[in-house]
Amino acid sequence: MQKSRLDVRDWVYVAVFGALWGVLEITLGAYLHVLFPPLADTFFVGVIMASLGAMVAMIGRRFVPRTGAVLGFGIIAALLKALSLGGVVIGPMVAILAEAVLVELALLSHRPLGRWRYVLAGALAVSWNFFHKFVMMRLLFGQGVVQVYTTMVEDGSRLLGLDVRYALLIIGMLFLVRILAGAVSGWLAWDIGRRVEHRLERE
Repeated sequence: MQKSRLDVRDWVYVAVFGALWGVLEITLGAYLHVLFPPLADTFFVGVIMASLGAMVAMIGRRFVPRTGAVLGFGIIAALLKALSLGGVVIGPMVAILAEAVLVELALLSHRPLGRWRYVLAGALAVSWNFFHKFVMMRLLFGQGVVQVYTTMVEDGSRLLGLDVRYALLIIGMLFLVRILAGAVSGWLAWDIGRRVEHRLERE
């Protein structure tokens, strides 16, 4: 059940989970960009980081059962991302906030949350990684939907080893992978959150 307002302990958890999300973006995110080649980088890094970020947010939500908590995690993570080496990166900051909003909306309820709500929240959050390209390429570089779609199909064709004639299949697979990755992150977040919570209760 959700509490009416945040207490001091809740604010501490908001700071901790928000910082954890932000640190993952700054450290692991930067490392993965170096690890993956440019072609795979545009797909795998986004999916991995979105999945981990959503997982942290959903685990944190168990400790702060309050509307707005996940959005708080996202704001802190985005601000930390702004302090990373290389200066303010608008794209990742927007992605973090969008993912936080989607998780927040999926978990918005006065009833006790269950595993499948977490699966839904994770799927929605990571699915944003697909639409993010269309939104940011339009806002930052003025590219239209057709241009972004064409680039995505060409990159997906090389990544999946499929001919560009199967454009709809390529787009569908790229989207489905994000949905599945998000669903898995939600499933794992539910288990990890419960275990951590029970362990803290025993201590």
